[in-house]
Amino acid sequence: MRESYSHMAMQITPTNYAAELRRHLDATPELVFAAFADPALVRRWLTPAPQVRLEVLSFDFRVGGAYRFAYHVPGGAIMHVNGVFRGIERPSRIAFSWNIEPPDEHAGVQSEVRVAIAPDGDGALLHIRHVKLDRIGAPQRHAEGWRGAAEQLAGLLRERENGS
Repeated sequence: MRESYSHMAMQITPTNYAAELRRHLDATPELVFAAFADPALVRRWLTPAPQVRLEVLSFDFRVGGAYRFAYHVPGGAIMHVNGVFRGIERPSRIAFSWNIEPPDEHAGVQSEVRVAIAPDGDGALLHIRHVKLDRIGAPQRHAEGWRGAAEQLAGLLRERENGS
């Protein structure tokens, strides 16, 4: 099995605050796509760290469909995120809005996530670009979140490959 690698690059400019991640995953593009499309799988990996629990409150995976998540953070805090799926091209692209709800310190940040999944040798290259992060600290916070989520996604895909 090929060693996975992770590369995080943040691009911050006055007009487009963004966090960006590129990562090789040891899974087919179809399996990576499925991890974004199935709420039972999303719940298992789309958190910044294993100790943060994701509750999928709604999930309508189609263009125009909405989702809403509750992130249960250690210490009792709950952060809500909602959005709408704006583009879906199986198995290579997903685009969705990402809106943080009050009372989180980043409430009101209405950003967009663009996911590209491409064949990469015997696996897939995952490219996530999270844009419109126009609040101080938001690009860094989301870059760390996506890095943690990508680690958990890689683990989930390894489990699925091993039949767990």
